[in-house]
Amino acid sequence: MRVMLFADTYPPQVNGVASSVCTLARALSHQGHGVMVCTAGGRAGDRAGHPDEPFAVVRVAAMPLPLYNEFALAPPIGRTFARMVRSFQPDVVHCHTPFGVGWRGARAALAAGIPLVGTHHTLFGDYVAAYLRLGHEVNARIATVLRRYVAAFYNQCDVVTCASRYLACDLASGGMTRPVLIVPNALDTERFRPLPSAAPHPGRRIISFGRLAAEKNLPRLLRLVEPVLRRHPDARFEIAGDGPMRGALEALVRERCLERQVLFLGWLRGDELVARVAASDVCVAASLTENQPMALLESLACGVPVVALAAAGVPEIIEDGSSGFLVAPDSDGDPDVFARRVERVLVDGELRGRMAAQARESAQHYSHAPCLRLTLASYQQAAAARAARPVRRVWRRHRLVAELRRTRGRLARGMGLPRRVRVTRR
Repeated sequence: MRVMLFADTYPPQVNGVASSVCTLARALSHQGHGVMVCTAGGRAGDRAGHPDEPFAVVRVAAMPLPLYNEFALAPPIGRTFARMVRSFQPDVVHCHTPFGVGWRGARAALAAGIPLVGTHHTLFGDYVAAYLRLGHEVNARIATVLRRYVAAFYNQCDVVTCASRYLACDLASGGMTRPVLIVPNALDTERFRPLPSAAPHPGRRIISFGRLAAEKNLPRLLRLVEPVLRRHPDARFEIAGDGPMRGALEALVRERCLERQVLFLGWLRGDELVARVAASDVCVAASLTENQPMALLESLACGVPVVALAAAGVPEIIEDGSSGFLVAPDSDGDPDVFARRVERVLVDGELRGRMAAQARESAQHYSHAPCLRLTLASYQQAAAARAARPVRRVWRRHRLVAELRRTRGRLARGMGLPRRVRVTRR
């Protein structure tokens, strides 16, 4: 099978979507399928992939977002990817983002009558409150419009998949009319694994890793972990990663006089990251907007229990009391409950060992083989659905204009604005 993957983000960018697309491309290629990745961030038509990868990575130029400059968007129009589709002749087009690159892939697939699969990864509507300070009412309207936009994009796909049931419900709330398949993102359980030969470390080690961004709720995480650090002077809280929140977090650490116990490690990759995670006692997270957080799955695969807030898709991968502990997000009435869960894992070696074994076992459900089987099944389902539909060989100009007008109307209604503004001359 020949598959084209379209995503607005891809390594060397560091985020869950980029990691998931890269892992899927490698898994498909290793099973003998033809793969091409189309993404943003580079010169138009640049086909240079990683030298170790047996597939091409085609990039187009993109501009960074003003409020999220680590994420760049390509314009939704252009001929580069359309030419690639005609030359590569894929059996399936698989779009992973509903923005510029995703739109190009979707239009090319629809025009050529190629089965189109869409995978929704991110709770974009929940990100609004983390990045905009426009008031609750305005933020809620923007989030509603964003959910409707995302649902409208995926409604044109033959098959839609999500990694969690929570995200599927969020997609339905925006007006998704197609059934959604639950297909977890694949995890490299051969790379992320327990390392019993790791050198012993003094004290107790708590870890959090990933992008240091507003949606990760990191200031609150630091406050939740602080009681543990106060009661256990030998404990260390290691934060691996980087991002726009790093400066604010470092200032908060200095304000709380925790410089000796909170360590910022910067980006760790490959074996260095695996060794650091596997040598930790517990992984912690406080995000309220996670779909299927890869950092938590990677911790489980390394045999490291997780303590996290029970929000969004996290309860679907962490079994409370088994592979870790879940804490209610509104536990402010007892702010120490999170810290006490972390302490239980740190001080009770028998409990930690039992949780470590269960964590590793639960991570096997997300290994390459079962996830790839589900993905290939979704491709077959998309092919059957496409065969039952009439072919739309050309995305006609009047169709595009009509779609833009409908989108403008939906945006206006969602934000409470008039659909048309009439200008009169004096």
